[in-house]
Amino acid sequence: MKHRTIKVSVAAMSIAMALGGASAYAFDDVSSKEQLSLLESLRSKGIVSGVTNQLFHPEQRLTEAQGIQMIVKAYDLKDEANAEAVRWYDGAVNAATAHGLSVPEQFDANNSLTRELFAQLLYEGLNTTGTYPSILRYNFIADGDKINKEYESSIQTLLNMNIVSLNDKDEFRPDEELTRMEAAEMVFNALEVVDRYGNGGGFEEQPGTDIPGSGQQAYVPEVTSQTVDEKTIKVKLSLELPNPGYGLEIKKVELGKDGKAIIKYQIIQPDPDKMYPQVITERTAETNIPSGYTPLVEPFS
Repeated sequence: MKHRTIKVSVAAMSIAMALGGASAYAFDDVSSKEQLSLLESLRSKGIVSGVTNQLFHPEQRLTEAQGIQMIVKAYDLKDEANAEAVRWYDGAVNAATAHGLSVPEQFDANNSLTRELFAQLLYEGLNTTGTYPSILRYNFIADGDKINKEYESSIQTLLNMNIVSLNDKDEFRPDEELTRMEAAEMVFNALEVVDRYGNGGGFEEQPGTDIPGSGQQAYVPEVTSQTVDEKTIKVKLSLELPNPGYGLEIKKVELGKDGKAIIKYQIIQPDPDKMYPQVITERTAETNIPSGYTPLVEPFS
């Protein structure tokens, strides 16, 4: 399997696994020992807290304010500008915004946080500093058509890093409300990656064998289209890649009877005998399709 490095961020921190006997602060409404262990670990770091000392309410929905505060605490993000904080969540929102996280423009502290938005915020928080390894693999997501295109690459990468997961129907449920326990599990998994690779982990790509051709990619290109004439549409794929050694190529276009043009793309791997600076580089590829067709992209295999 071909491994790649991705740019991610986090302040160095370790998570102590609370294994063994029952804690004096165990939550009465959480029966899983594994979940209790991770909650105790996160609580010991001040990242999560219970509704009371004995109750966590694991199935309760997470609000935008609560989710952003959890991520800011997990990565120890600071607002260097020290903007005025009036409400309890202002400091966290200011810090998240200062670090480039996708805080909703129409932020509402009491709005429910969706699974896809929390995943995006979690990835962006992880992506502020450091580099961590992740395999290049395109995961089938049964409800992938419901995922916001801006979040698709982040979710694919988080799946490859085992930070988020699909259910037994291969669904991510992107637009569903996130629960307190789901959020805690995602944060814990992200911090385990940090702990395992030590605020970075290196730039080396490791070879593998289960990626066909140049790889099934966790990267999903942005698609733009422009009318050339009454019979032709020009389609452009754009993609940010880890270094200048990567390329982007359109391998084939399949025109379906349903009016969809499936554009099969492939990421060209760097020359293994060359050294490349670790600089995010945009690559593009273009093709023409007949007017009346809607362009969609899939990795070539």
